[in-house]
Amino acid sequence: MGDKIQKARIILIGCGPHAKRVYLPALRLIQHIELALVIDLESQESSVGLALKEFSETDTWFIEPFVEAIPSNFATRLSDFMIQEGITGVIIATEPLVHRTYAEWALENGLNILIDKPISTRAHATSQLSSATGILDDYILLLEKYKDLQLKKETIFLVNSQRRFHKGFQFVGSLIREVADKTNCPVTFIQAYHCDGQWRLPNEIVTQEYHPYCFGYGKASHSGYHIFDTVYQFYNAAGLPEKVADKMEITSSFIQPNGFFAQLTQDDYQALLGEEYKEVNQWSDEELKQICLNFGELDISSIITLKKDEEAIANFSINLIHNGFAGRTWLQPGQDLYKGNGRIKHESYHIQQGPFQNIQIHAYQASDKHDEAQGSEDYLGGKNHFDIYVFRNPMIAGAENQPKVYRLNDIIEPSNKPSDSFVDMDWVKYKVVQEFADYLVGQKDKKTILSQIEDHLVPVQIMSGIYGSQILKQSNVFTSAFGLEKSYT
Repeated sequence: MGDKIQKARIILIGCGPHAKRVYLPALRLIQHIELALVIDLESQESSVGLALKEFSETDTWFIEPFVEAIPSNFATRLSDFMIQEGITGVIIATEPLVHRTYAEWALENGLNILIDKPISTRAHATSQLSSATGILDDYILLLEKYKDLQLKKETIFLVNSQRRFHKGFQFVGSLIREVADKTNCPVTFIQAYHCDGQWRLPNEIVTQEYHPYCFGYGKASHSGYHIFDTVYQFYNAAGLPEKVADKMEITSSFIQPNGFFAQLTQDDYQALLGEEYKEVNQWSDEELKQICLNFGELDISSIITLKKDEEAIANFSINLIHNGFAGRTWLQPGQDLYKGNGRIKHESYHIQQGPFQNIQIHAYQASDKHDEAQGSEDYLGGKNHFDIYVFRNPMIAGAENQPKVYRLNDIIEPSNKPSDSFVDMDWVKYKVVQEFADYLVGQKDKKTILSQIEDHLVPVQIMSGIYGSQILKQSNVFTSAFGLEKSYT
């Protein structure tokens, strides 16, 4: 367990839309943590200043962008500040292209880390195999540095994969374990679907740098990592090590911006949005196609075949959509690029456990008004809709009626229910920050940390493999060892 201190002092690196919505509100509420320093780009100084009005004693540094290595003078200044101010932890919430770089610095300085997903990504991951495989290389590098640090001192490296902390997902894991204990049957199939419900206009695809496409990566590096990790958690929940796959083969298909431009042309936009559309878009269809030739992916469909001793034993079907049902009806993007602009989330899972159990999760919003306080909103279309359908073979279910249907309120103990100030998923994200803070002050043991870096190899392999498969463009040509370091053919 970490050293017992009254308050922990931390650094927040990156204060974009996610940090403003999640980290800053959590840090205001958690009494035993102090935000000593916020670092962001010079271009964000005004926006960050407004967000930090309630953090009057927090220092702010604004820097120029860098690629790969932290400038040596900045790294020295940062390390000196850490020592002088007694910093014990860092939250890394930057553009993911520099996640690895900041995490390396934090490990070299012996800090505890809370990092946003994905652990890293690479520019041109959709078009260059070295970038696709480099995502896994980054993970292995950080894991080895973390293991080396543990030989000198105990720290945590917490990955903010918040569905691990969600009571509904945890409950589904317990149902899988229950049936595995009774039947010795592993998970045999998973279908996962996630739609961000974002309608970005062509000019925004070119220019937006929050959850961007212009750097040569997209959906898999945005919210996609959450789904890769959740699928892995469900598969692992059965707890049957003798039946776990030792290899996976990945076949992927992406829709990139040029495909999106074929779906809706400039003439279509003008017919839908009127003559004003010409004022927000400066490029023709042909010009857009040239500009966006190697941009990142909007939509993904992937089949992951799990193998044991070269025999296929399970399939995962993962479908990730940016360009899906949305609530946007306007031309100009709003200020909030995280929850704004008409974003409406749809998410579902079908989990088969042989002939014994089918579990379905359905979570569908109907409105983009996520911040209006209208009660729990756990009904279909509500902001916290989360239904679980469970079908069980009569050998397992006995005389119980099928299916059994659970809502989130059915499985959350009263003491665990969110307060009125947090909608469900935001409350879960708050709990991630609280777990990090509790460890820093010695109130939580390392063994209880839910999302340590050591347990993220497989989701990183899935992410890396999905990009690699798209690049190689042929079935069963990209193979990744399940639970081992890496193996490509």
